[in-house]
Amino acid sequence: MKKNKEEANVIDEKKTKKEKKAEKVNEEKNLEKVKEKRLKKINTISSDKIAIFSIILIVLLIAFGLFFYLYYSQNMVAVVTFDGGKVTRAEYEVYYKTFQPFLTQYYGYPEDEVGNQIAQKAALDKIIVNDAKAKGVTLSDEDIQEINDVFNDEERVKSFTQSGIDLSIMRQLYESDYMISNYMEKLAEELTDDEVKTYITSTYGESSDLYEYNTSHILFKTIDDSYQSISDEEKNAKKAKAEEVLQRALAGEDFAALAKEFSEDSTADEGGVFVMYMDGNTITEYSDAVKTLSEGQICPNIVESEYGYHIIKLNQKIENGRLKNSSERETYVSEKINSLSEEKNVKVNEEIMNKIIEKIKGQTSTSDDEDAETEAVDTEDSTESSTDGEDQTQQQENVEQEEQTTAE
Repeated sequence: MKKNKEEANVIDEKKTKKEKKAEKVNEEKNLEKVKEKRLKKINTISSDKIAIFSIILIVLLIAFGLFFYLYYSQNMVAVVTFDGGKVTRAEYEVYYKTFQPFLTQYYGYPEDEVGNQIAQKAALDKIIVNDAKAKGVTLSDEDIQEINDVFNDEERVKSFTQSGIDLSIMRQLYESDYMISNYMEKLAEELTDDEVKTYITSTYGESSDLYEYNTSHILFKTIDDSYQSISDEEKNAKKAKAEEVLQRALAGEDFAALAKEFSEDSTADEGGVFVMYMDGNTITEYSDAVKTLSEGQICPNIVESEYGYHIIKLNQKIENGRLKNSSERETYVSEKINSLSEEKNVKVNEEIMNKIIEKIKGQTSTSDDEDAETEAVDTEDSTESSTDGEDQTQQQENVEQEEQTTAE
């Protein structure tokens, strides 16, 4: 009986072990299934993420592509090309907005020629700057400071931005101007006298006068600060005074002292000293009088010109002194540099250029229309505002007139 009971316990124990083993196997199977499900889910999520990231990447690439295409088409397309470089759309816009008013209003260029003139200038500036850099020309510390002063001036910067001018390109334009000026000075200084002499004689003829005339003069002006003629009564008084001072000079009084005391010319502080050349840049009445004088002689008569009454003395004639004339050297260098555009095969894309001009004019026209509408509203609101607007317009016209006079 006891034996049978023990055998039954052994059987139950074996059965329990089998059941536990089976349960363990089932648990492992279930765990494997869970792992498979999780793996499938992870793979599905990863695939979805890859697909989403791929779509985002494609969209970004397309966006960047469109951005760079638009940026290139708006800013980097060449308006002018030349050997070794180009003028971009953005650069041309700044040049046009800067120089168009001067060429049309001050120098009288026809509107249909202005665009091409500006394109040629923009290309030539780049060509000269490249040549200058190759020759070792740089901006001085003083140049850089002056440029910084311009772009640190809030009013100047505001005027640029209101005109739609790219400040970085405008700064490049300023730097180019300074660089070109330095380069021209360098070339003018390096010219030999023989080169200048050849230039003068080939330009003005073999019989050109090469003397430098060191003169002094005393001027009694017959025009006011606005270049308007003074009254006849004032003229007579000035002429009488000029005759009196002339007699004192002829009598031997110090000419420089008389000039400092009486001359109304900007040279008065220097004793009336005026160095000139027979190059056509001095008023005819003055140069004709100087031709008749010998060294140390004072012209015995009052010389009248559009500026007033002159008392003239020739201090010294310097043989071949004209070869040192900085103005003539700079003119020669300028002509020499301008020929670079022909050597570099400058070509203007007139189709693109005209589209840019039309766009700029359209913006200006729209701006003018908005201003007109604003002025109309102001007029309806207040008669006083209208009067102020007229005063401002008149002031602007006065300023423009003064600027034009200065430019001339």
